[in-house]
Parts: sequence; C-alpha cells; structure tokens
Amino acid sequence: MGSSLQFQSSSTPTHSSLEVTDLVTQKTQAAKDRGNDDVVAPFHKKRNLAFFLYGGLYQGMAQEIIFNEFFPFLFGQGSDTFTVASKVVFDSFIVSPLLCLPVAYLVKSLIFQYSFREAISLYHSDVTKNGLLFKYWSIWGPVQCLTFGVVPQHLRIAFIAVVSFFWLTIFSSLTAQSQKDRDFVDNSCSVSVDDVQK
Repeated sequence: MGSSLQFQSSSTPTHSSLEVTDLVTQKTQAAKDRGNDDVVAPFHKKRNLAFFLYGGLYQGMAQEIIFNEFFPFLFGQGSDTFTVASKVVFDSFIVSPLLCLPVAYLVKSLIFQYSFREAISLYHSDVTKNGLLFKYWSIWGPVQCLTFGVVPQHLRIAFIAVVSFFWLTIFSSLTAQSQKDRDFVDNSCSVSVDDVQK
C-alpha cells in the first residue's frame, strides 16, 4: 500500500470518530451543567475543530508511523509477552505523556489562540489535579496490550480509532473543564475601563 493512501486510510476513521465524540460530549456536558437532558446545547466549533485536527494529524497519521513503523523497528514485530510489554510500557510512559497528550493541548491552543506555554500549563494541571494520566493508563494500558498482541498491524489504527471514541469522551470532558476554568480566570481577572473609573 502506498504511503499517502496508508496515511489517508489511517486518518479517516479518527477524524470522524473524534468529531462525533466531541459533539456527543459537548451535548452531554451542556445538559448535565443545566440539569436538563432536553436543553439544546450550543455547538463549539473551535473545540470540535481542535479534536478533528488532533484526530487526523496525531491519531491517524502520527500513530501510523509510531506504532507500525517505529515500534517494530525498536522492539521487533513479535507478539510475544516481552515485545508487547515493551511496546505498552514505552507507549504509556514515553509516547503518551511526552507526545500524544501534549499534542492535543498544543493543537487546542492553536485553535483557541492561546500560548503554547499556557497549553502545557493546562496539560500539567490536568495531569496533577484531574488525574489525566491515570485515566489514560487505565484505558490504554489494557487496550495497547490487545493492539500489539492480538490486532493485526494493518488494523491497529482503525482499532485504536474505535476505542478512542470512548477515551475521547473522557478526554473531551476533562479538557472542557480546564477550558472553563481558564475562561473563568480570564474573565474574573479582566478589568474594564468602566470598572477603573468607578
């Protein structure tokens, strides 16, 4: 299979699943915040665009390279216990906390037009205060054991896209809460000219 077709087929399911996941999460969160399931929730286009870009760029194309080219080069092609464990540990403690999750925050910062420093600060806050990594590991540790031990290489990214639907519901809720906290701080710290003149 050619490289461009491989990247296109890898990114298509993740684009769609991330957009739908974020849409569902936005509606669920808005109804929960208002205490009413019948309330029509506003659609946050920027937030959805951030998940769309993250899905295509990282979860589709980058993971294709990382999991199907780089990992076999580093750890081998095998599905024996040692090889699978090596891939899962490397993904859990190197790739995810240093690349996968920070990239999501950086993409979101581009869309929402805040600094990379602030994006990393939000990521750090979600890790230390909201248990982001523990939630990530509780889902992706077992899933990656299946990914590298059972799922055929050509189906790995599609399999990850399916599981991502559920993970990203949690992740979208977490990042939305961080965004609300950030907006609250921004709004409470802003002082208008009228306030100063009073």
